Amino acid sequence: MKLGEIERELLMMLQYEFPKSPWIFREVAEALDLSENEAVEKTRRLHEAGIVKRLGFYVNYKARGLKVALIAYSTGGSFEGIAEYYQRDPHATHVYLRDHPVYDVWVVTKKGSLEELLSHARKIAEEYNVGYVVLYSRRTYKLSVKYDLYNGVSRSGRYSLVPVDPPKAEDLGVPTEVLREFRSLEISRSPYRRAARKLGISEEEAAKLAWQLVDKGVLGDPGAALDGRLIGFHENAMVTMEPSADTNEEDLCRCAAMLPFTTHVVLRGSIPRDAWRQNCYFMAHAVNRSLIEELVSEAVTRCRPASYSVIRSIRDLKPGVAR
Repeated sequence: MKLGEIERELLMMLQYEFPKSPWIFREVAEALDLSENEAVEKTRRLHEAGIVKRLGFYVNYKARGLKVALIAYSTGGSFEGIAEYYQRDPHATHVYLRDHPVYDVWVVTKKGSLEELLSHARKIAEEYNVGYVVLYSRRTYKLSVKYDLYNGVSRSGRYSLVPVDPPKAEDLGVPTEVLREFRSLEISRSPYRRAARKLGISEEEAAKLAWQLVDKGVLGDPGAALDGRLIGFHENAMVTMEPSADTNEEDLCRCAAMLPFTTHVVLRGSIPRDAWRQNCYFMAHAVNRSLIEELVSEAVTRCRPASYSVIRSIRDLKPGVAR
């Protein structure tokens, strides 16, 4: 689907200027000189085309009592079996073939504990006779996957930083199924309708609650989640960094989180412990490789790691997932 100028403006507004009002499309329509119905229908068509994967909020995995890890497998090029397994696994949100010299399949998955993650990785490695390293999350500094359609690079939104210890949703009296409704709102004139019905409150109250949960760190990164490849963002890189002698991992990650083009910034630990030294990780996206190289160069200049690696994504092995 080729984007016209009005579709481009619509996607930019839904990403970066997501209204706090319960009547999201009414406000967007007024800003773009459209009718509310036109704004809804255009967004629906973009959703049907796969460009808009969902409309709503990221749910902080810690608020759901979960642990997350990036598991890197060394398959020697025989990745099809693992790829097919993770395509069926609902807990795996990212499955990529990447150009690292040792580890070629990279999977992000969530479990109830680190022990469960380790057991899972060991089981899969044994089943498919491959090597692996578990890069578990020690702290997530930033999460905001948004695309600047005018400059051709990823650019995070204003709610991109992730609190260290958000409360659990259940402790706030918010059922998990309602979080799912906030994660993926209706593309209609009444986006909060489903969440309001489940809570037995008005749509105005549901919208207000969603933004209160943003303030508490339970929800984050509001707006439209897009499929980058379908809008021309064919290049992305995972950059892993090791701190220099005059800094530390936390400062290195904080520096990366302040860069406008980083979409994920995570401080990781590795199991086996000595299998990985570059524990500060960020992602960047662009429409071509030369722009990626410029972004990486800027990050290295500003954050000054002792060493770093640029690990390019070759293929999305689980495309179309509304992450």
